[in-house]
Amino acid sequence: MKKILILTFLFGSAFSVFAQLVLSSTSQIVVASGSTLVVGEILNTSGTIKNLGTVNISGDVTNNSGGLFDADSDGTVNINGSSAQTISGAAAVHYYGTLVINNTSGDISVTGAEQQVHGDMTLTSGKLSIGDSDLTLASATTLTGGSATTYIVTSGTGQLKRTVGSDNVNFPVGNGAYNPITLNNTGTSDVYGVKAVEGKPSGFTGTTHIVNESWDVTEAVPGESNLTVTTQWNIGDETTPFDRTKSCVGFTTDGGTDVAWSTVADAGSAPYTRSTTGITSVGTFMVGDDYYGEMRMDLKVILAAAWNGTNMDKNLNTGTPNLIPLTDPYGVGVTVSDIPANAVDWVKIELRNSSSRSTVTNTYAKFVDVNGQVIEEDGTNMKVTGVSGTYYVAVKHRNHLGIVTSAIVELTGAPNVNFKSTQATAWQDGDISTNAAMDEVESGSAFGLWSGDANADGEVQYASGANSDQVTVLNAVGSTTPGNIISNTYTKNDVNMDGEVQYASGPNSDQVTILNVVGSTTPGNIYSAHLPE
Repeated sequence: MKKILILTFLFGSAFSVFAQLVLSSTSQIVVASGSTLVVGEILNTSGTIKNLGTVNISGDVTNNSGGLFDADSDGTVNINGSSAQTISGAAAVHYYGTLVINNTSGDISVTGAEQQVHGDMTLTSGKLSIGDSDLTLASATTLTGGSATTYIVTSGTGQLKRTVGSDNVNFPVGNGAYNPITLNNTGTSDVYGVKAVEGKPSGFTGTTHIVNESWDVTEAVPGESNLTVTTQWNIGDETTPFDRTKSCVGFTTDGGTDVAWSTVADAGSAPYTRSTTGITSVGTFMVGDDYYGEMRMDLKVILAAAWNGTNMDKNLNTGTPNLIPLTDPYGVGVTVSDIPANAVDWVKIELRNSSSRSTVTNTYAKFVDVNGQVIEEDGTNMKVTGVSGTYYVAVKHRNHLGIVTSAIVELTGAPNVNFKSTQATAWQDGDISTNAAMDEVESGSAFGLWSGDANADGEVQYASGANSDQVTVLNAVGSTTPGNIISNTYTKNDVNMDGEVQYASGPNSDQVTILNVVGSTTPGNIYSAHLPE
């Protein structure tokens, strides 16, 4: 072993220590500007290196005291072995000037305390595996490099930590493969820690339609972030099936039990990237496709009973109390906190197998607004998750006849289904000749679901009998008291959707509504839903 107390190298000189360089007893090596120290191993117990030139390290580094490099250093440190190297010891290593990772044949593993870079850092060759130690870069650090062959491996609990403000900041990390992530923060600047994880979040139950990589992100001071997060992955990271042309970023704060997904878009060419914006907290990020992503469907439909010639009345959503219940009436199990201001009523949306209109694969309870738009609680277009591919789309209502699309709909991007504007959008059952699939509420320009199905059996029947909707309404008010009116009610018997059940003839009569559907001169007609069950 060679123990050196104080050495100063003159400009242009080089000094090589092929054995172990031991720094102890507060010794200091000064590498002058233009000089180079070439060293194998370094063992530091209480000394420092003031590097104003270049230090090339081809072996292991053990640092048990101080920061190893003096704070006045501004030279270059090359960790440039040709076989595996280790950085260990009880004390953190502080690098000033420029740190270059340039191991041509092996990886550099950190097994000791954290590593701190106060100057710049360059990834030239080989991987820096930080294990359970953090690698912290100063706010002014410029980090260059990063590729499939040279990056920071985060296989333990250690993180790469960098300051992120309003400029894009790259974290060239990976774990088994190069999977960098880029952060941009238009909120309050903060220090963010990133760890690339091989595999999905532990609480996420899905096994397909995902990239089998994830990124854990922390911040030094919680709150006041406004992040744009861009993930990057390789084709080998994708599960089967996975559609990168319809990919999205997922964000979770509970290990994957609940995941918020961004909108769906094409990931482009390799290396593949997708971004999400408006992230105000930190957690774990992952990538999926439109099976999970928040795909919005532009679905429009009219309920004939509520049609007023221009749009739909919202009589069930105007009084006190509001008659529309907070839990859907179809047994889907959806409960909301508030009814949308322009909601007319709940509707039931079904996705049906593209090979069979009678096979229901997915069911949703949504609202329809006064303009016929099917919406979420917040008034935005309905979203669909957990599906991909092509389907028939069916719409049902508690006292209207259901309909289904005539053509299959591809669930990608923002699919558009407009039942309002043309009869041809709805499938026409060739075995039904009494009525078309939809009611032509405005001649040639507006079509809606047939009203009058008080008993919800898929038919509108006025004539007396076991399936008579007219008799159903009569029984609701009382067969011996047909003049009764039930007010402020939410029931299928209210077929004109005015909040009352009235049998006796008059402008608000539900019995008359049923008669008008089948035809006042053809009361024996029975109208049927063009919807196979």
